[in-house]
Amino acid sequence: MNRTTLETLIAENTWNLLPYHLPLRNRLTTQKESDSSRKGLLLFWQSNVGIVYGEIAPLQGLHSESLDEAKLLAQDQFPHFIRELEVSNESWLELNYPKALAPSVKFGFEMLAFHYQLLRQKTSLAQFLNPEPRFPVLLNGLLDCSSEGLESEIQRCKIAGYKTIKIKVGRGELKEDIQKVRVVRRQWADVEIRLDANQAWTLTEAEDVLCALEDCNLAYCEEPLQDPRELPQLKKSCGVNLALDETLSRDPELERLIQNNLHAYILKPAILGGWQETLKWIKSAKSTGILPVLSSSFESGISHLWIALLASSYVSEAPAVGLDTAFWFEKDLLKPSFASQIQNGRLILPQKWPEFFELNLNVLQVPP
Repeated sequence: MNRTTLETLIAENTWNLLPYHLPLRNRLTTQKESDSSRKGLLLFWQSNVGIVYGEIAPLQGLHSESLDEAKLLAQDQFPHFIRELEVSNESWLELNYPKALAPSVKFGFEMLAFHYQLLRQKTSLAQFLNPEPRFPVLLNGLLDCSSEGLESEIQRCKIAGYKTIKIKVGRGELKEDIQKVRVVRRQWADVEIRLDANQAWTLTEAEDVLCALEDCNLAYCEEPLQDPRELPQLKKSCGVNLALDETLSRDPELERLIQNNLHAYILKPAILGGWQETLKWIKSAKSTGILPVLSSSFESGISHLWIALLASSYVSEAPAVGLDTAFWFEKDLLKPSFASQIQNGRLILPQKWPEFFELNLNVLQVPP
C-alpha cells in the first residue's frame, strides 16, 4: 500500500483499524499454535494534532482474547475513548481507560494516547517523559532453535553485540537442554544466560535440569514449572534463581504467596494490560527486591520501540530488555526496521516518536 492510499483512507475515516501481516524468518510456536507470520492491527486516528496510532496484536497461547475479539472490542470502545481523550487533562498514564478492554487492546489504546499527548504538548521525548529516559537501552539476545542451529544463532548474537541472552528450553529432551546451555557457556564465557522453560517441566524434571546447570552461572530460569505453586520446593533443591512471566497475569495472588522465592519478574506490557498495570508490577518488584525485566510478546517494531523507550524511563538501571524477537521479522511495521537500530547489543533510540512516514505501509492490508 502506498502513502496516497493511506491518506485517502484517512480522509474518508477519522479513525480505522488496518490488519498487518509480517512474515517471520522462523515459525513462531506457542502453547496453542505455530505460525510462519505475525498478524495484528494498526489503530490510527486523524486527530486535531495529527495522525496518531497504536498497535493491537494478541498472540494465541499468551493472550486470552483472539485477534477478531480484540478488533471488535476496539471498534466498540474507541469512539467513546477518543472523545474522552480530546477533553481530558490527565496524563496518558492516568486516563480512565474503558474497563471492558482486553490487555492487548488497552496496550494499543495507551500507545495511541501517548502519541496524541506527545504531539499535543509539542515537546521532546525527554521533556514529555518523567523521569527522563536513559539512552541507550540494553537488549538481550534470544536463542530459540534446535541443537543443529545453535552454533549459527550464537554467532548471530555475538555479532549483534549482546551481553545477555535468553535460551528457550523445555521443548525437547532434558539432556538436550542441558547440553545446549553447556555449549553456550563453553563458547561464550562472559555472557549472562537466562533460561525460559515456558512452564514445560514437572518439579522432578526442573530439578534434574537446573541442578545439573548450577555450575553454569545462570542469571535465572523463567517459568520452569507446570505448577508454579511448587516453586518454593524447587528453590530449596537447587541454587538457580527463578522468575515468573505468564503466571503474573494468570494468577497474581499465587505470585504474592511465593514472591520470597523469586529473583525476577518478566513483564510484558501487552500481556499485563498496558503501562498502567506494568508500572504497578515494577513498583511491587522494587519494593520487594525483585528484578523487573521488560519484554515483548512478538509485537512489531513499533511496540518494541515503545517498550524500550518506557523501560529506559521507568526502570532505573534497566536490565537487558527482551526485544531480540525483532530479528524474527522478515518485514517490520516500522521503517527502518527495529532490528536495524540495534548497535552493539543496544538500541539507539530516536529523538522523536516515529511518524507515519516511518511506517512500512506495504505490510498493511487495506480492504477493497
